[in-house]
Amino acid sequence: MKKILLINPAFKGSLHSNIKVLALPPLNLAIIARYTPEHYEVQIVDEAMEELDLDIKADLVGITCMTPLAPRAYELATHFRARGIPVVIGGIHASYMTDEALQYADTIVVGEGENIWPKVLEDFERGQMQRVYRACEPPEVENMLAPRRELLKGKYFVETVQTGRGCPINCNFCSVTAFNGSRYRVRNIDSVIDEINSIKSKRIFIVDDNIVGQGPRYIRRAKELFDRMVDCKKEWGGQTCLSIVEHDDVLKAAQRSGCKGMLIGFESLDPATIDSMHKSVNLRPNTRNFRDAIKKLHDHGIAIVGCFIFGTEGQTRDAFRRAIDFVLENEIDAVQLSLETPLPGTAFYKQMQEEGRLLLTDYPNDWRHYTIFEPVFRMNGMTPVDAYEGLLEAYAEVSSFRSSLVRGLKTFRNTRSLFSTGISFSWNYQAYKTIRNTQTPLVKLE
Repeated sequence: MKKILLINPAFKGSLHSNIKVLALPPLNLAIIARYTPEHYEVQIVDEAMEELDLDIKADLVGITCMTPLAPRAYELATHFRARGIPVVIGGIHASYMTDEALQYADTIVVGEGENIWPKVLEDFERGQMQRVYRACEPPEVENMLAPRRELLKGKYFVETVQTGRGCPINCNFCSVTAFNGSRYRVRNIDSVIDEINSIKSKRIFIVDDNIVGQGPRYIRRAKELFDRMVDCKKEWGGQTCLSIVEHDDVLKAAQRSGCKGMLIGFESLDPATIDSMHKSVNLRPNTRNFRDAIKKLHDHGIAIVGCFIFGTEGQTRDAFRRAIDFVLENEIDAVQLSLETPLPGTAFYKQMQEEGRLLLTDYPNDWRHYTIFEPVFRMNGMTPVDAYEGLLEAYAEVSSFRSSLVRGLKTFRNTRSLFSTGISFSWNYQAYKTIRNTQTPLVKLE
């Protein structure tokens, strides 16, 4: 029996390897494993959770690759190829930087892989793997097979479930729409419920980029899903846009179903900045009053991980101060404060590339700095040092141990959930500690 090794690469000391509540199971690899014919042995190694034995035996290695982890993915690919083991790299970074990735791998899979992977393996058996396999169109996921969770060995804080893919919002800094499409492709609810019921853990995180979607069809679908999840008796978190507050029945259904937290992109307190990001959903009449939206979510016992982006066009360092005050005044439970980052596949990357404003371009090594927490392009309102120091100072104020503890206790008061409280405290405090110790080449950027 031939063995396939699937790897989720990570750097030791990176944000996701340090903060276990952020180390989500690599669902993509578990799904690929499910679409692997049964005559193969499959092993998954997630470096965020376990050590990879570089002498491990395998007949074929598959590596998924996100942009900041590209150097590690290429390092691993080079190692296994030197041992005579063919390597396939897939994922979002390799899909947009295909020529680069081809320098380090035998084969690149471009796009979502379920429909392509069986063909890759057929060619592998014949010794005729192509250099590049491209998904002609996104696969339908209505009857997507359940992932092979038994292959994931890490002790994760939560299990993950995907009920759909794609996002119609198309923010200029996000590559989800480019990679997964603007149509929200959803799974059959019966199969989603069966999968959730098969998970032993009480805690799950729904990884859909916008669980509620956009438009009446998807709003109805979200409510039906939440209504069905009541009997699953899980505590869960997910990702959504602020538009969820426009639908009281959906919010109530989410509360009844065990929703304890949502990651929501506020992005900025400045409407002009939000408009420049192409996130018009945050400017609609019922969502642009962020304070009311936050209160409504809190009134339904839902904690909020609020995302704010800094370094946008013309934004100055005082944007950090205004965001800090807003977060504390409105008791946002946890924050993701980040610097705008031009990631491959985004409209923003193309713009910065065309304008010659990218500062760290020693690729692939410099990809490790494209973490969304390090300055990598020339801003028009702040220097790189201003941006990075402003980010650190903001985290120090809202995510110090004392601040994180106080905010975590408030989360517990509002939700009565250790799940929400654990996310709130760990997300805040551990993120700050890790970002503070990041080795950013600021001298090079001056």
